[in-house]
This record gives sequence, structure tokens and C-alpha cells, in this order.
Amino acid sequence: MFYLVNLTVRDENTVYQTTVEEVARKAGIYSEKVSYNPILVIPGESKLFPKLMERILSSEEGERFELTLEPEEAYGNYDRNKVKVFSVKRLEKEGIHPHVGEVIYLDDQRGVIQSVNGGRVTVDFNHPLAGKRLIVECEVVKKIEDDLEKLKAIVADMFDVGIEEITARWVEDGKAEVQLPPKAYVLRDSYSRKIGSLSLIMRHLKGVKAVRFIEEFDIPKSDQKLTS
Repeated sequence: MFYLVNLTVRDENTVYQTTVEEVARKAGIYSEKVSYNPILVIPGESKLFPKLMERILSSEEGERFELTLEPEEAYGNYDRNKVKVFSVKRLEKEGIHPHVGEVIYLDDQRGVIQSVNGGRVTVDFNHPLAGKRLIVECEVVKKIEDDLEKLKAIVADMFDVGIEEITARWVEDGKAEVQLPPKAYVLRDSYSRKIGSLSLIMRHLKGVKAVRFIEEFDIPKSDQKLTS
């Protein structure tokens, strides 16, 4: 069983993340760069908080619930040992020119620069929500059992589009044809997203033998110009 769910993560005062456009706009965190669609939850695959995953798996389609997560059930308690000090020269060797508030990646860790003083840089490698008691609002939009619908859900989630924007059909036994919307196949990393989709399909849809991706381009009229 796959699940499509809407999630909003907040505390008593602030909304931090949401998959719902209306909520994002109301909270003042809306971004045109974000695709507001339900996320795909695949048991054993999706990296959700264990308590949240357990609650989703026991929910019915259309059910809404609210869950409170203590820090240790979410992003962990704030750990002062994860606040590190580096020399400016060390960071510059990594191609980092430090500024307060800048997000950096060092030794495969995400950190935020807290201060730059006297040639020394303080970086906090705690998760931004570490130490916070969080409230998760969840809606189980859809439970998916059909293999073709699961395939559509995987591709839609990988390309950050709604499942309704993906067209798919069986063309032969075990072979599927998937048509992508233009905004999906023009992405620069479209190929890697296809590979990611196929990897999930191989692991979770054993009956699928092959997938054919269809990309349809409209030819502009002679008085129109192609744009890059």
C-alpha cells in the first residue's frame, strides 16, 4: 500500500514546512519554487518520523489527524557538541567564503554559520528544528493499491508534480507507458529523476518489466520562436 499525504509541520507559533499551498500563503512562507502537492509515502522507503509513519499506516483514506512530537521523536535535542569552530582559511580551502547566516555543507554535514570573528568561524551543525516540540498536521489524501496508480505516484513524486498530471497505461503485459507533462521533462535533471523513478519501481513493483517515458513537444507556428 502506498499513501499520498499532505503534511504541515509547525509549533505553537510558526509553520516551518507544508505541502498545502493555502497554508503556506497564510503562514507567509509561500515560494514559487516549491511544488505544493501531497507527498508519496512508501512503507519501508519514506524517511518520516517513526511515530508519524506508524500513525499514517493505521489511518483511513481521507482521515485527518494532528500529532505532537517531542524533540527526541523529531529532530532530536539540541546538541552543543555539534557547534564547531573553524578557521576562515580552512573554510576558504573548501571554497566557502563565510557570512553569518549562510548555510554550508562540510564533511557531508549541513551547518549554519553563527558568527565570524577574528579569523574564526562558528558553525552550528544541529538541524534547524533540533530541540523543538513539533506539531504535525496530516491528511491521508489517498491510499494506493493498484500497480499502475503506484507507478504514476512514484513518477509524480520524483518529478514534483501532481499525480493527476501523469498519464500512464499498460501497453503489454508488465510494460507501461508514462507520459510526462512539459514542466517535468524540461527539467535539467530529468534523466536522473527517471533513473530514480525506475529504481523505486524495481524495488516496489515487481510486476513491472519495462517503462517507456513519453515526452511530447508541440511544434510552434512559423511566426513563433523557440525559447531556451
